[in-house]
Amino acid sequence: MNPHERYRLRTSLQGRSVEDVMVAARKRATVRTFRATTEAVGKLQEHVLPTGGAAMRAAGMGAVFGLSGGDGFLDGYVPVGTADEMAAAFHMEESEDGNVTLREIDFEEGLRNGVPVAAIALDLAESLATREQSAGRRVLRKLLEDYAIRG
Repeated sequence: MNPHERYRLRTSLQGRSVEDVMVAARKRATVRTFRATTEAVGKLQEHVLPTGGAAMRAAGMGAVFGLSGGDGFLDGYVPVGTADEMAAAFHMEESEDGNVTLREIDFEEGLRNGVPVAAIALDLAESLATREQSAGRRVLRKLLEDYAIRG
């Protein structure tokens, strides 16, 4: 991010609530859900940037959110256009209650150092699982409070 973009982001976040941030970020990715075998989930992990509950498997991330990671599911970011390729390669079928969530994005350079805690928090805050939703909102609130203090 260049200095001008950082300034615009800083000023746009001033006085924002968690709900405001969630609304502003709602179109950050195209979300696709698939059903995959446990073996396919394991292989897919090499091709996505984990977020949401799947990010809790990373060292220290579970402590940030007060959650632990599990197996048999995957939630992650991929470049636009690759979800269909992955579905074909790993024999996945699109399913509303699937165990693989692929979030297609067109700004991969923003994730070159991994998925930011704020993005993981947003994804958790949108979860249907109450504990994940609560943890995501709590961390977003804390990030906004910390930001307001630092200015």
